[in-house]
Amino acid sequence: MRELVEAVAGPKSINDTRESWIRRAARLAGTSYRQAKALFYSEITDPYHSTVTKFKEAAGNHEARNLAEQFERLAVALDHRDTDFHSPEIAALLNAARALRGLDRARDNGGG
Repeated sequence: MRELVEAVAGPKSINDTRESWIRRAARLAGTSYRQAKALFYSEITDPYHSTVTKFKEAAGNHEARNLAEQFERLAVALDHRDTDFHSPEIAALLNAARALRGLDRARDNGGG
């Protein structure tokens, strides 16, 4: 379960304490610090617990944002190389990034 906390909060920075890092994970997952701490220390073991579900959704949102950013960077790189030649790939990458961001927003708004 610690992996879920890290997937949501990201790696600890040099300025993070364990508490601040877990608090960041809790905020991003929409849970309390206590719930995030319980997840981190394996006090929550039920994979269907509501806290686990929230963390899984938050981790998925985080991955969707990261992948969308990668697609956008790749589209920019292809655009710099040769816009005309790579235009179908650029359009596909930007459409995929928009779709990923749409999934992220739908989850944040209680949908999908």
